[in-house]
Amino acid sequence: MKKALVVAAVTLAFSGTAVAGDWKGNAELGFVQTGGNTDTSSLNVKGKSVNDGDDWRTTLEAGALQSKDTGTTTSEKYNLSLQADWKDLDSGYLFGRLAYEQDKFGGYNSRTSQTVGYGFDILQSDEKQWNAEVGVGTRQSEEVSGIKISDTVLRASTVFNWHISETAKFTQELKVEGGQEGYITKSLTALTNQVAGNLSSKMSYDVQNNSKAPFGTKATDTILSASLVFSN
Repeated sequence: MKKALVVAAVTLAFSGTAVAGDWKGNAELGFVQTGGNTDTSSLNVKGKSVNDGDDWRTTLEAGALQSKDTGTTTSEKYNLSLQADWKDLDSGYLFGRLAYEQDKFGGYNSRTSQTVGYGFDILQSDEKQWNAEVGVGTRQSEEVSGIKISDTVLRASTVFNWHISETAKFTQELKVEGGQEGYITKSLTALTNQVAGNLSSKMSYDVQNNSKAPFGTKATDTILSASLVFSN
């Protein structure tokens, strides 16, 4: 849990709550602790910070998830990504993206990818925004067993935001990345409601599928979480 708390502190730092200048962002924290007959704990923290200039947009995201049952760690995931978008195009933007993940219970000591591609808006209005990206790159993975794999990958993603009201927002994200060594598909469905000022509540459902999961691990992970979100 200590490592997850360190990641949480770093996430809160860059997510816009402690970053000066033109950065805007949010920090999301969910924690559950039970005692008595059942001794479990779960920490889920995410952060996102965006610097959106005239020609360039930089997006930094990080997250950590750790669960314990009677002192034994049952889930542990960490992720970090950095994306730079060059927006000086009439029809969209070009992007470069670096990403790192660690999911030992999912069979990976580390998974790193580097992709470049093109992004564009499908729908853009005051209430609804729909965006898509396509790209190509490379991915390096190290399984818990020590096996190292390098692969050329294709990447596609789409994000839909619907501002249902002044205080409520629905979000649906779908991301796919992979090649001959397998595809990772991630889906996020979330509903965010403003509580007061910069503070909101969030209910979300994450699904991740690995088409070629390492031996001894399940292909699909799901996370249903409730958290508080602070935005600036």
